[in-house]
Formats: sequence, C-alpha cells, structure tokens
Amino acid sequence: MKNPLILCIDLDEWYHGRWATGSAKSRWKNTKDCFKDYYHSTKPNGEIIEPTNQILKILKKEKIKATFFILGEVAEWYPELVKKIAREGHEIACHGMHHYDLTLYSKDDFVKDLVKSRKILRKLSGQKVLGFRAPNLVIPSWLGEVLNEQKFAYDSSVCPSRNVQGKNRDQTAVSCNPYRVSEKSMLLKGKSSLIEIPIPTFPILKLPGAVSIATRIFGLWWTKITLDHTLKTGAACFYLHPYEFNQAPKIDKMKFKERLIFRRAGQPMTKIFEKLLKQYRGRIISAEKFVTEYFTE
Repeated sequence: MKNPLILCIDLDEWYHGRWATGSAKSRWKNTKDCFKDYYHSTKPNGEIIEPTNQILKILKKEKIKATFFILGEVAEWYPELVKKIAREGHEIACHGMHHYDLTLYSKDDFVKDLVKSRKILRKLSGQKVLGFRAPNLVIPSWLGEVLNEQKFAYDSSVCPSRNVQGKNRDQTAVSCNPYRVSEKSMLLKGKSSLIEIPIPTFPILKLPGAVSIATRIFGLWWTKITLDHTLKTGAACFYLHPYEFNQAPKIDKMKFKERLIFRRAGQPMTKIFEKLLKQYRGRIISAEKFVTEYFTE
C-alpha cells in the first residue's frame, strides 16, 4: 500500500472557532456568552447533527473509517451522535473538554478536564480513546508530558507552519510526516511512547495546507499539492469540521477575516470533500489504524 492518508474530523462547532470564543481576542468571552447572544439560550441548537450525519453517510458510501476528535462538552450535548459515530466503526479520539487555547489553562486544570473528557468519550463509545488533538492546535510546553503520563498513544496538534495568529511559533522545522516525539518536546523526534501526527503545510511557503479551512479559502489544489508532497516521504494527515458543511452563521458586522473563514462553506464543501476522498481512494485510514498497523519509526 502507498503511504496512507489519515482522515480526521474535529467535532466542534462554528462558535468554537478561535475568532468566536476561546482565545484572548475572541468575539465572545466564552460559549455561555455566545449562546445567550446568538441563540438566546443556555445551550446550542443542534446544528452539528445534520452535517455530521452527512459526513457519516459519505464515509459509509466510500467504505472509509476515520478518526473523530470530539470535545467533551459536545459529547455531553449530543451523546447519541457520539454513539452513532462509534457504532459505524470510526475511531473516537479526545479534543479536550472545552475548545479553549491550552495556554489559558494551568497544567493541573487541563489534566482535570482531559481526564473528564476522556472518561465521557470512553463511556459513550466503548473505546480506549488513544489520541488527542489540542483545541486550536495551541501547544503549551507541558502538553507532551501530560499526554505521556495519561498514556495516550498519539497526538495530532503540531502544524509545522509559519506563525499564524500567534499559534504556530517555532514549528516550521518540524516534520510533516508522523514521528515519535522526544520526552523534552513534542516538536522534536525522540524515543518517548507518544507518536505525533502533524498537520502538513504547503511546501516552501510553510502555511497550513491539510486542513479544510485552508482548502476552502485557497482551493482543493492547495491541499492536493500539500498532501502529495507530504505523502512522498511518509503518511499525511487531513482534517475538517462538520460545521463547514452548513451555511455560515448570520452574524452582524462580521470582519473580513471572519467572513473569509467561511468561504465555500455549505454545498461547495460537500463537493470538495467528495472529490478529496475519490482522489485518495484506497489509502485513507484512521489515526488508530495508522499507529497500530503502519507506524514503523
């Protein structure tokens, strides 16, 4: 088999975006304020259900098993959705309890939330929950140590990109192919038990390339060049979000950057996803399958 493409779906919603909530410069301070302002409620209204079912239907048609990184709070809101994803044979992985930059946490507070979210996912899915992805791909220096202590098999939070909105500092020298991390840093190769599955970047320019937001903004060609370049030397990873299959939220006075984030959302994203699956047919697998059957480093 050719080098595999690891397909991941992050089960978070549009309001979890860094521009909306969960960062120092977000539109709302937290999801509670967002729900009150946008939904006039104390909880979301289930927008994630339909596009997730749409993704599951497409994956079933293509006979593909993927990895779903799920927030603990999303699992609490939609437990039946998590159970359905697991029943259909997809891997359940952890995305934390809430979608906040981990730099806003203390190490101890994060550990409490990590343990809680993993417990919720294990109970709903019946799976071990081997993988983690940091919200917004923001990595504090202590993350690798925590994941090793909690006996996660792999992480998928590193993006070897230039500094984009303060998220990816000092990562451009990191490999775009999976590697075993050092005990000192997740950005270095080493001999710890933790495997890193990076998010590949566009060659030379070193800008995010294998994430659906970049795919929608720049076009499928951008992501195809990124993936093809990465797959020459090893496995590659691509991820997307269910909310991208919906229309953009109707928010007054959205900034240009915020509107850009939703470019080609809705039906165009469905077509992009279907084309990508066809182009890499026969080599798409879950992260769990990769680390247990394909990782040889």
